[in-house]
Amino acid sequence: MNARERILNFIEEIRPLNLHGFEIRQDGERILAAGAAPFDNDTGHRLYSVSKSVVSLAVGILVSEGKLRLSDRVAPFFPEMLPEEVPEELERLTVRELLTMTACYDRTCYRPLLDRDWTRPFFQGTPGHAGGTLFTYDTGTTQVLGTLVGRLTGTSLLSFVRERLFEPLQIHHARWLLDGAGNPQAGTGLILPLSEVARLSDFCISDGRGLLDPDYLRAATSCQVCTDQRSMPEERYGYGYYFWMMRRGFSMYGMGGQMGLCLPESRLTLTTTADRILEGTGVQSIYDAFFRHLAGITADPELGADPEILSALSDYSVPAVCGWRVRRPVYLRLVTPIDPVRVLILKEDSLTLETDAGIIRVPAEPGRWVPGVFDPIGPCLSTGGMTGNGEYRAEIELVGDTSCAVHVAVSMRENGRASVRIRSSVWECVPGFDGTAMARYEEQ
Repeated sequence: MNARERILNFIEEIRPLNLHGFEIRQDGERILAAGAAPFDNDTGHRLYSVSKSVVSLAVGILVSEGKLRLSDRVAPFFPEMLPEEVPEELERLTVRELLTMTACYDRTCYRPLLDRDWTRPFFQGTPGHAGGTLFTYDTGTTQVLGTLVGRLTGTSLLSFVRERLFEPLQIHHARWLLDGAGNPQAGTGLILPLSEVARLSDFCISDGRGLLDPDYLRAATSCQVCTDQRSMPEERYGYGYYFWMMRRGFSMYGMGGQMGLCLPESRLTLTTTADRILEGTGVQSIYDAFFRHLAGITADPELGADPEILSALSDYSVPAVCGWRVRRPVYLRLVTPIDPVRVLILKEDSLTLETDAGIIRVPAEPGRWVPGVFDPIGPCLSTGGMTGNGEYRAEIELVGDTSCAVHVAVSMRENGRASVRIRSSVWECVPGFDGTAMARYEEQ
């Protein structure tokens, strides 16, 4: 099977997935890029844990310059945050152990919605095991190292990365969200357009291009710790310095499908942005499509202009709700509220959620995504409508400084009773918006 056929098969496999866009590169050249309407590859997208890989690269620059060692203990860099009696497990933690997620905690110590300072809780936690012994996914490790980069360079993490890495790679549109104390949300907060993340993916399979010690980059993208007890198959191949190993190669991997899948052996990368958080197969479906169709190709950049491929992409879009408009407004009062939602109002062109904090009204039309605002979080795209006898569905994609979703399903019966299910991935922004409830409804 030639490269054209493999790419066409890849497009068909990912078409039903909620991918916002993808770019395939080989030998430093763009082979194919596409945004799934209404998204595009030049708009900033929150990358979640791809941010961790960038922190690793920043640490690597400091290591390359002799300003930091992997064997350095981390606690002495933060004396003002340490408790009076420092647990031995915390006191002994090294930079390398933070990079490999083998710190001493069973979970991330900071609480995104409650803690103003996301760095300090790392030094106030209760160790659950000895550092350097177990892989435990802990975003707090990245928060500490991102803050440390700022301390050692006398500038912000973003400013340092922008000067030393992004600008040389022609990456010009980076933003990094901050916590309440003004430190970067180092493990989750980087925002870049997909087109620039693809350049970063391509850099990670290079020799460092004089920007980073190739020995460090090679170690960062090689297996440093075992992860075979992870639940998702592709997470069981090991972990480097904030890079995940794959069945072949390695990846930058952020929640929901922000991905940079890298195959150094064939100089091939696939970069994606997506929202797979609420989907049953998660991001494993992206990995599987990549290895099934793309991993073995040798592609010519001219394939990006191939008429058959362009035709296959002509209607490439994120699937909208299929159905018909609500004929008469429907008022639903939740008997057992889904925090913080108390009332739903379905109209032909909108969905309204009455909550404890106020009213959220978003556009909701079948067959297309319409821009709106999911207050107070930010801008959104939404679609919705009747999908069957008494069945209503809406999907809301947040598209500002977060990339997550709210899905609403309503099942109405003739006796004025209804069931409501709201599924949400906005837990990093606001609590609630998730659960099932009984409701009573009336048409207006």
